[in-house]
Formats: sequence, structure tokens, C-alpha cells
Amino acid sequence: MKQPIGIIGGMGPQASSELYRLLIERARANYGVRTNDAYPEILIDSVPVPDFLSDTDQMEQAAKMLEDRVGRLTRYGIGSLTLACNTACILIDRLQKRTNVPIISVIDEVANRINKSFRVLLLASPTSLRMKLYQNALSSLGILFVVPKEEDYGKIELIIRGVLDDDDRQKLMKQLVEIADRYRKETNVDGIVLGCTELPLVFPDRYPIQFYSSLSILADVLLKRYYTEEVV
Repeated sequence: MKQPIGIIGGMGPQASSELYRLLIERARANYGVRTNDAYPEILIDSVPVPDFLSDTDQMEQAAKMLEDRVGRLTRYGIGSLTLACNTACILIDRLQKRTNVPIISVIDEVANRINKSFRVLLLASPTSLRMKLYQNALSSLGILFVVPKEEDYGKIELIIRGVLDDDDRQKLMKQLVEIADRYRKETNVDGIVLGCTELPLVFPDRYPIQFYSSLSILADVLLKRYYTEEVV
């Protein structure tokens, strides 16, 4: 019997909802699921933690809440566990100490998916960028990257918060594409990393260069582990 997929979400809830949608959609498209009993069993704990997108003052409170949820999901007998949030990956080592179930890092999975000959633009939360979550992962693989200027951190954060506030997504998409276009033209990058789970919700389905959606990649990894019990 397959063990459930465990997801700690709510950071934010819109991205967690989209991850669930992708899991169901791709179970049908990629694994031929047609009957209800063939879909993956998924346990999502949507945790209303204080955010630390740009300010880590409340991160300790968030960490304690997440530690509790890791223990809770582990007791349900999950076979895999992940955080539906890139920024929260800053806590993975601490959270891993609370469970014997390997926690899947969306950052590591995205890094492993990137073409090694590419130079990519990193679009992520201010905390992720300042703590160098993606920079460290990509450097370890020898992948070149471009980090936005500090003056653009606030613009990216406002887009992320716009998704959380259910603002006009077309307006947010225009703002995000303007940032992506500017760096694409100025730095001649080969690809773009959407390194915050809110960003894929306001990025176009088609773009002139390859982009890596952290939500999409995470969904693929979780399903492959569930249906084949293999590591991607």
C-alpha cells in the first residue's frame, strides 16, 4: 500500500491550492489515473504561520509551528514530506530532526532540473535571496546565476504579497514580466527560476526563454516518488 504524500502548506494558501491542482491534473496526464482510487493520497496541513518573506523577526515562531506540524504528519504515516514554500526551506535542516521521513527540498529539486549550461535569473522572496538559498544550491552544481538588484527586492515582494492578497493577477503578471524582461535583456540569461511558489501563479504560460516553476517541478517530483517510489 502506498504511503500518503505529506505537504506543509499555507505559505501561502493560494500556492498550496495550485500545488494540489497540479498533483491531480498530472496524475491524470502523466500516470493515466482515471478512477478515484488511483489518485494519490495527499495530506495537506495549511499552517497559518507568520510570514518571513522579507523580515525574519517572526521566523522562530513560524519554526516552532512547523516543527509541530512535521511531527503531526509523520504520525499519519506519510511516505514523503515537503514544504509548499521556497522561503521556508531555510528551516529544512531543523525540521528534518523532527522526522525520519526525508523532507523534499523544492530548492534542491529545482536546482537539479536546471540545464547545467544555463545562466539563470533568480526571482524569489527577499529572505530567500538574502539568505542565498538558491545561490548556494546552484553554486554547488556549478550553475551560473544572476541575482536581482537590491532595489528590485521590494518590487518582487509586492508581487508576492499581491498574490497573497488576491490582487488583480493580470496586473501582477505585467509587473513580474517587466522585471523578467529587463533582466533578460540586460544580462542575457538563458532561463528564469520562479523561486517563490506564488510567482508561477502570475507568470505567463509562454515566455521567450525557458523558465523553471518551483510549483510545477515539486508536483512532478512528488508524483514520481508516489507512483514509482524512485528519486527523480
